Amino acid sequence: MMRSLLLGLMFLATPVAHAASPAVPMEVRAEDGERIPVWVLEPEGERPNPPVAVLLHGLTRSKDDWLTDAEPTFGGALTEQLRSAGYRVYLMDARRHGARATPDARPGALAKRAHAGDPGPYQAMIVDTVRDAQALITKVLANGKKPPRVLVAGYSMGAQVGLLLASREPRVTHLVTMVPPHVDPVLGDAAPVNRMGQVHQTWLLLSANNDPFSTGEDTQKLFDAAPSKRKTRRAFDSGHALPREYLDEVRRWLSEAPRLP
Repeated sequence: MMRSLLLGLMFLATPVAHAASPAVPMEVRAEDGERIPVWVLEPEGERPNPPVAVLLHGLTRSKDDWLTDAEPTFGGALTEQLRSAGYRVYLMDARRHGARATPDARPGALAKRAHAGDPGPYQAMIVDTVRDAQALITKVLANGKKPPRVLVAGYSMGAQVGLLLASREPRVTHLVTMVPPHVDPVLGDAAPVNRMGQVHQTWLLLSANNDPFSTGEDTQKLFDAAPSKRKTRRAFDSGHALPREYLDEVRRWLSEAPRLP
């Protein structure tokens, strides 16, 4: 039961080393006043109103993942791909992760507690992260100029958060989710399966045939439940860590996806 809640533990203690990047810090305040550390990377070239992308990391990871070209996400390559395509990219830490880490409530421990029958703290971490992402989008769009795209992309837990965010946030126009875990419906607002009826965005779902955290049947049900008229699913013959080739699929999809939702 709730096998997916341990999904990020396989990536614990993976070293993150990244080269110097053009990331600039930005501070956003959450609904409850908590500081949300964010990095911003400008697009290549001069663009007065560029499309924007918000990238969401996996369980036990951090926004650093999107600055390093290393497993499991090869995130630095995706970030640079988006910048080259003209996106302004925003990277944020989920609650209890990265610069927001809390030694007394580590994400892996919260997942284990949820698996053992105490889901409250894990649910709060996920739901608060969704709200934080909404606060970031609100600040990004505060100048009143609607960008041509508002893309949200997430890996693993980040895909879980991305689906929940899209279900609540019509300002998101495009959505990319890599290996979202199956989360038991008993987890309420932390379970995407309970909110798929509100996902209308142009959507790319990347899954894995041998993912221990979501069966093919689980993933197909998630996909089928979304009323989006512009959704695409691609499956890789891999485990939860997708091969680097997934980036080619994202690049191709972004180039072909409609400009507006």
